[in-house]
Amino acid sequence: MAKTMEIPREFARLLDNDWREAAVYGSRYSLKSGTVARILLIRARQNKIRIGCFREFQSSIADSSHQLLKDLIEEYNLTDFKITDNAIINTVNGSDFLFRGLHRNEQSIKSIEGLDIGWVEEAQTVSQKSIDILTPTIRKDKSQIIYTYNRLLEEDPIHKRLVLEGRPNTLIIKTDYLTALKYNYLSEVIKKEAEDDKKYRPNLFKFKWLGEPESQTEGKIYPNWQVIDEVPAEARLERYGLDFGYFPDPACLVQLFYWNGSYVADELLYQRGLDNMQLAAVIKNQSVKVLTVADSAEPKSIAEISSMGVSIIPVEKGPDSKRHGIRLVQGQKIFLTKRSVNIWREQRNYVLQKNKEGILLSDPVDGNDHGMDAIRYGIMSLIPVKRREEYIQSLPPHPSWATKEVENPAE
Repeated sequence: MAKTMEIPREFARLLDNDWREAAVYGSRYSLKSGTVARILLIRARQNKIRIGCFREFQSSIADSSHQLLKDLIEEYNLTDFKITDNAIINTVNGSDFLFRGLHRNEQSIKSIEGLDIGWVEEAQTVSQKSIDILTPTIRKDKSQIIYTYNRLLEEDPIHKRLVLEGRPNTLIIKTDYLTALKYNYLSEVIKKEAEDDKKYRPNLFKFKWLGEPESQTEGKIYPNWQVIDEVPAEARLERYGLDFGYFPDPACLVQLFYWNGSYVADELLYQRGLDNMQLAAVIKNQSVKVLTVADSAEPKSIAEISSMGVSIIPVEKGPDSKRHGIRLVQGQKIFLTKRSVNIWREQRNYVLQKNKEGILLSDPVDGNDHGMDAIRYGIMSLIPVKRREEYIQSLPPHPSWATKEVENPAE
């Protein structure tokens, strides 16, 4: 028997058809994606419609909202939906869902016919070019487009279009973690995390929990990274960086390019539940073969992946390696590709711990470090241990450690 779908009142207007575009934005744990997915399933059962689910970057169906919709169909026992590897179809009225990436997919997007609703996830990463291609593609009378996103910068193209400048018949829904708290969807663990951020990291709290655009957070370890749309053609691939994980922590694989005196980092993999054979397959499938540098705390995994034909070594850490490694990364000019959404999330939340008196320590706050570590391993491998201390001494002071003496040096 199917369960009843409950929709928070704040999102109810998404069930109507008197608006053209909807900006649904806010913070983490604000119920955006799950609620929009439920609403689209409801609307797909009410009438025959065609729904396009988009992201700026989608290299496979695993990167799309397909899994979220599939999970909800199974949770609510919606037996009238048929799920295939790349589509979802309602067998009663013929409604269907399709999934596409926008970046470098212009002709494929333009060729899509008959869309009634477009849903764009992670819309803070969508380029102006993609917006200009998508909006005329969804052109049926009374067709609609929903954008869900967390704000990244003050003038992300989609936020500028819909909220700052405004468009005719636009629906604006701003939500934050308090919505989930109101409807008892927030676990005690997450409640405590939000309360701790609110008390000790107010700038981070505003971004992470209230959905405000990024500001310079006190104790932010890498405040000066810059976004780049894609890896420049002339950039030279130097390393793959690998941070091991299985569950609940994800494995993270990044590629690190040298470009005009700076480095460009690009997220290749950020996923839970992958064993060493699967990780090795991902690395071997990359078109350019370079050295992979991984966490030396996992010698067995490194040996196993190496036995599968991957050129992989452990990072050479040396004394006080984490703090020194962070300092090495701080000394570089880093660009991070727009599609690296998981690493951007980590970078925004990668801050130094504070003690009870509010003094910055030298250890990062745990939990936002998988991509950070993978990038650090790659950078560390480019500078021999014997040269690191001399190199670090040559770097100018960094705002993460300000001018005060830090405590509890990282191991």
